[in-house]
Amino acid sequence: MESKIEYYENQSYKFDPLEHFTIRIEEMKKQSSYGKMVASKWMDIYEQILTNEGYPVVHPIGQETFSLYAEFPTGVFEYALDIDGATEFIKENNIEPLKISPKEIIQAVDTGNINRDPNLIKPNHKNPIMILQSKYLTDNHPYCINGNHRIFEAERNNDKEIEVYLFSELKFDPFFYDTFSKAIYFFEIDYWNVILDKRYLLNNENEAFAYRL
Repeated sequence: MESKIEYYENQSYKFDPLEHFTIRIEEMKKQSSYGKMVASKWMDIYEQILTNEGYPVVHPIGQETFSLYAEFPTGVFEYALDIDGATEFIKENNIEPLKISPKEIIQAVDTGNINRDPNLIKPNHKNPIMILQSKYLTDNHPYCINGNHRIFEAERNNDKEIEVYLFSELKFDPFFYDTFSKAIYFFEIDYWNVILDKRYLLNNENEAFAYRL
């Protein structure tokens, strides 16, 4: 399947966070009393916190980050992930990698993240191979956020296994580089919980991720 990375990069600059929040908040208000409560909290968050945040985020020089894109009816949003920070999180929490056959995870590699010109490849193995799998960020598909070339080469060389860190829903919460990225992720969970009248990943009926930001 052809990669959409270049398209996403161009379109993400046009994303209007205020429009996105406004449209979805109005939908949530009309859905239920729970929706009104959650929508009100998110409007407060936008007005008190997010209006002071810049979008798109400026990626730091000298620190490894990764852009993960999501398509919404309002446009393409860029989630910024802190790869260096994720590595520190792995070390601090003594997380162990999985040993997986490259053939099983090659689908996690977006071809748009593979540089096929060997003269332009700059090997950087200070951070391990990391894969996210999220209903809200990756449509439940595994997606490599670091180590794409290593998976690609391991699969091409028929290596038996490769060490990978796999993070499921909410486990990658500490990896968000900026407030907007974390907010949009939590907002997306709350939005669908309201629309579908679910409490996915929550502990009680009146809880919402808006209160965890």
